[in-house]
This record gives sequence, structure tokens and C-alpha cells, in this order.
Amino acid sequence: MNKLKLKKIVSFLLILIGAVLLIMEIASAKKNYYTQVGGIICLMSGVFLINTNVTSRFSEKTTENQEKNEEE
Repeated sequence: MNKLKLKKIVSFLLILIGAVLLIMEIASAKKNYYTQVGGIICLMSGVFLINTNVTSRFSEKTTENQEKNEEE
């Protein structure tokens, strides 16, 4: 299995685990804040891993033009 495919699977599992932990915590009567924190950490880590593979929609020239316009 290549590295990119493994990274996608791990990120998907982290998002899934985080979502399940948070949904369970919302549904429970007694709140456990450690479970909430764990769910948020898993969810955000999975989203971060997915986001690192996504490229920007804008080219560097477009962002440079926007910065010049903001300065004026």
C-alpha cells in the first residue's frame, strides 16, 4: 500500500472516530469532557491531514495582485 493511500485511510478513520465520539457525547446524559476533547482532536487532525493534500485554487500571481490592491 502506498503512502498517500494510507494517509487518506488514516485521515478518514480519524474523522469518523472523532465524529462518533462527539455524537455519543451529545447523546449521553452525563458529560465526559475528556471524550469531547478526544473527539475534537481526532476530528481536527483528520481534517488537517486531508487539507494538506488539497492545492490552492489561486495561483501566486493572483494572490500578489490581491495584496497590491489591498495596499492601495
